[in-house]
Amino acid sequence: MDVVLPALVGALAGLFGGLLTPRLIALCPEPAHNPDENPEDFPEHVPFVQLAARPGLAWRCALACTVAGTAIGATAGWSWALLWLLPLVPVCCALTVVDYVTWYLPTRLIWPSYLVVALGVAVTAVALGEVNVLLFAAGGFVGLGGYYGLLWLISPRLMAFGDVRLGALLGLALGPLGIATLLYSVAAAAVVGVLAFIPMKLRGNAIKREGSRGLVKHHVPFGPSLVLGALVAVIAGQVLVRVQGT
Repeated sequence: MDVVLPALVGALAGLFGGLLTPRLIALCPEPAHNPDENPEDFPEHVPFVQLAARPGLAWRCALACTVAGTAIGATAGWSWALLWLLPLVPVCCALTVVDYVTWYLPTRLIWPSYLVVALGVAVTAVALGEVNVLLFAAGGFVGLGGYYGLLWLISPRLMAFGDVRLGALLGLALGPLGIATLLYSVAAAAVVGVLAFIPMKLRGNAIKREGSRGLVKHHVPFGPSLVLGALVAVIAGQVLVRVQGT
């Protein structure tokens, strides 16, 4: 029962949030034109309202969020982390869809999510009387945000600053789960990114940007890899905690 009930709660939260995901996408404002960007460096933009109205998107998002919510609930159990992890599921699903199609991560979804996670972490710290929860969250925010920020500074063509904002958000959410979970997320995101490159290139989702050189001349959106990496990290981290506790 310690696994079944939280898994059921996670599944219901994921189902409800997944059904609302297209609405989240439709609420995002269209990105402003940046004259410094080369249009050929990005796929043809699909208006968010049109993307949200695509047939079958709602049930696909509902299925994905239900699976993710179930996995989080089953592995985390009755953890205070559910306060901020479950609300992030539909947001991350929306960001994954938008980034995969348009190569854009709307700040309209990311900025409010910082507040949701921060409030969940703060409530947990007060309820448990442990300031370390806040410190670990801040450490995750700085750690992952700084790491992906450094990658962006080194190669802005390989990673957009939206990925940095998303990475910092995920770091804020994963930090209280431990340093191991943060490291798992970085490793998993890298592996997912490499594994996804070939199928995305074959599907035409990879773009060769002007001035790209070296072995990797084509680029793919990294947001979906960040999200999947974070999900894998949560599951792996919580499973490891359970194993060590037995």
